[in-house]
Amino acid sequence: MTRSRNYQVLAAAKAVARALGHDPADANLLAVELAAEGRLDWENSELLLLALERLADLVGPAGAAEILGVPPGEFRELAARPDFPPALYDLASGRLWARKDVTAWRRD
Repeated sequence: MTRSRNYQVLAAAKAVARALGHDPADANLLAVELAAEGRLDWENSELLLLALERLADLVGPAGAAEILGVPPGEFRELAARPDFPPALYDLASGRLWARKDVTAWRRD
């Protein structure tokens, strides 16, 4: 990822954190904590996406697949269905869904 792309991802993450009522530094601190948990090889965008998931009770594709108990490939098929909840955010680093929406859909 280029430096300007990292800057764009960071700026977007800060804006989303602010919109969710968090101090933008919260996303940065959480991303640093996640890196310390053994995710040093992850791109900044992946760490920030995971940090935003945790801040806002959102899930990305991996988290949604885990909730539904399906492999990632099957989740992509489920997410394309017209009855699947729409993503709340469609970021350059991936889509984010409300955890409660995915959980409710699983129950249906």
